[in-house]
Amino acid sequence: MPEEQSFEEGRLVSLAEVKSMLTRAQQEREELTYEQKLALEHSLRFAKLPLDKTEALIKDLSKFDFMTEPYAYKVADLCPVEAEEVRAIFAKSRVTVGDDQVAQILEAVGKYYIE
Repeated sequence: MPEEQSFEEGRLVSLAEVKSMLTRAQQEREELTYEQKLALEHSLRFAKLPLDKTEALIKDLSKFDFMTEPYAYKVADLCPVEAEEVRAIFAKSRVTVGDDQVAQILEAVGKYYIE
């Protein structure tokens, strides 16, 4: 993992990666900015998987031909456990996920996340 990434690069990051980066930054510096504190608090509260499992899940999800990178990150961050949760993630997209695809997503998430 690169040491520092700038926003200009436009790289997607998961909540688990935000948590890891900001936790490390907090240890290295005396104080985080207000925005960084808010982002760290949010990531501590809502990141459902550790970084290694999140990265593995994103890699697994990316293997599906219907899964785009932004949606792989969104699914990995939210870890849906119900079919309706998966459909809600894709609701605003032009991609329609069928029952088989929903089942594939839930199976992949289930390998890494247990409620």
